[in-house]
Amino acid sequence: MHKSCVSVLLAGVAIGVISIGRAAAAPQTSSTPQASQGQNQPAQGSQSSTGGQAGGAAAAPAKPQITPDEYKAFTGLQHELDPARQAKLVDDFVTKYPSSVLLSDVYFFGAYAWQQQNDLDKTVEYGEKSLQANPDNFRSLLLMAEMLPQPQEMKGGDADKEKKLAEAETDANKALHAIGDLKPPNMPPEQLTQLKANLTAQVHASLGMVHLQKATMGLTGTDPEELAKAEQEYKAAVTGVDKPNAEDYFRLGEVYRMEGKVDEAIDAFTQASKLSQGSPLQGMADQQVDALRKQKAQSPPAAKQ
Repeated sequence: MHKSCVSVLLAGVAIGVISIGRAAAAPQTSSTPQASQGQNQPAQGSQSSTGGQAGGAAAAPAKPQITPDEYKAFTGLQHELDPARQAKLVDDFVTKYPSSVLLSDVYFFGAYAWQQQNDLDKTVEYGEKSLQANPDNFRSLLLMAEMLPQPQEMKGGDADKEKKLAEAETDANKALHAIGDLKPPNMPPEQLTQLKANLTAQVHASLGMVHLQKATMGLTGTDPEELAKAEQEYKAAVTGVDKPNAEDYFRLGEVYRMEGKVDEAIDAFTQASKLSQGSPLQGMADQQVDALRKQKAQSPPAAKQ
């Protein structure tokens, strides 16, 4: 499974500085926690008192408040390092605060906790709940774009598969569009540039998997147009960053192999092997390289023009 840049958001970037839409990030630390900015919060200048606004206008809805106990529970689950314990804290929070404006982020942490436990079905379940609470939750968009097209999720009939792939593509494109607007405070420009590049590469890899899955769904063989799209997405994933992901190179090798581009496939699998030294992926990549070299040696030479 792709080493998700969601981990980067959890560790390398302060949670709460990357958000789009309603309650898309954890609240900033303060002595009096307030609701995250967005659709759940009225525009600045609105009043919550019954006195209403000037000119006799009806009183604006009260701003959603985060109680100290609610904020304490949220920060507790946010910083919990044990995935099983974190998943339980998420469920406890939802039970106690079913109308919280933080639910989208809480469900994201639930999805992340289940991802750490290698339970893909639960990861998707909680990711979907996060996006139901806030369709623009950036971290959940990243996570779902990556998880939905995974081979383990390609269950059921073609209609079910197509639905998941369509959702993944939509989530990926929304995330890709949002990356350009990321402006974490106090982040040096060079670090921000690198972060955006890494996130963009992850999204391209997710789109590559979407098109790779679509390419193999037909009853009459692989779809060359979808394979071409997958190739372009995986190429964008491995060429747009300083340290490409080994799994993206492996998937690119699979696409090249299916397209009959043997030399390109060998190169991609070789890169995957180099970038995954000591891991099971290295052995898988090396097997692909050996098989393709044997295939190439047994193929008749191309006819001279």
